[in-house]
Amino acid sequence: MRRLGLSAAVALIVAAGCQGPDEFFRGPDGGFVPPPEGGTSGSAGAIVTGTAGTTGAAGTTGAAGSPTGSAGTTGAAGTTGARGGTTGTAGTTGGAGRGGTTGAAGTTGSAGRGGTTGTAGTTGSAGRGGTTGSAGTTGSAGRGGTTGTAGTTGSAGRGGTTGSAGTTGGAGTTGSAGSTATVLFSDNFDSQMAGTSTPTNWTRAGGSSGDWSIITDGTQVLAQAGSPSSTPRFQSTTGASGAPWSGALSVEARVKLTATGSGSPAAMICVRYTSTTNYYCVGLVPTGVQILAVVGGAASASNVVTETVTVGTFYDLKLSVDANNVLTATFNGAAAGTLMPAAIANGFAAVGTTSAKAEFDSFVVTRP
Repeated sequence: MRRLGLSAAVALIVAAGCQGPDEFFRGPDGGFVPPPEGGTSGSAGAIVTGTAGTTGAAGTTGAAGSPTGSAGTTGAAGTTGARGGTTGTAGTTGGAGRGGTTGAAGTTGSAGRGGTTGTAGTTGSAGRGGTTGSAGTTGSAGRGGTTGTAGTTGSAGRGGTTGSAGTTGGAGTTGSAGSTATVLFSDNFDSQMAGTSTPTNWTRAGGSSGDWSIITDGTQVLAQAGSPSSTPRFQSTTGASGAPWSGALSVEARVKLTATGSGSPAAMICVRYTSTTNYYCVGLVPTGVQILAVVGGAASASNVVTETVTVGTFYDLKLSVDANNVLTATFNGAAAGTLMPAAIANGFAAVGTTSAKAEFDSFVVTRP
């Protein structure tokens, strides 16, 4: 038998690797010879390898099988196989060329029908979970916006209608009823002679003749600037038309303490004044407001209603007596106590001091 050169042997092995399992091998003299028995074993290898062909789905990579085929060059080691049929069994490795059959595993590639698995995209239709999206209908529970209609409760804001209770404010009209009160007497002292101690329509009682005078404090005022002794000092409206007055009436004025002495300091405005031993007064005292009454020489008083009082500051005082002889005081427009003393039938309006010096302005007597 003729010995082959190395290149011829390689060519022979490669050619053998490209043939199917049922083909004859071309001999060195150009003839055909049957496959070696080891080739049969190779076909068994085809079964094993074929199984791997399932993996051959990667056979797509098999296109790269050309390089793998060139690994068949390693199959040139099969030359060594040529040296012995046994090693020729390594030709079985050549049979692995049936990896072409593995190419048939490309049929496994048809397992690409795994595209059917793609039908698992039907599972995608489970995307009908979008139906769950219709649970957005639950979103329609957003009709809780209907609760928003509870804004109708907001219409309870018609309590603004209560605002029309501002009509009650119209009760301020009652205040205007105050406008209908009859003014019995008034004096802002601007028309009085400056410096006089005997202002027109006024009569002094108690103290000394020089205790009272008309002075200027921004405007003209009636001042008791003579003494802060405890002796009561009064100026009463004896010259007022219609006086003395009986029945319900009110007196109001702006009052300022200018100095305080020992005892119980007070700057007073009064109704039903007849003498230094008969009168109803409201007093501005250092700690607030107090109603003071002296009837037949007997004194009575309300509790002091605490207010902030500063010496040298004007405050608005008012004292009213009703038909039942009840006295009511106000301080800067706010209620400041009541008192029901023994009766004095009628009298004049007046201003006075005790243990204090004081000024008076905007004096007005009204009947409701």
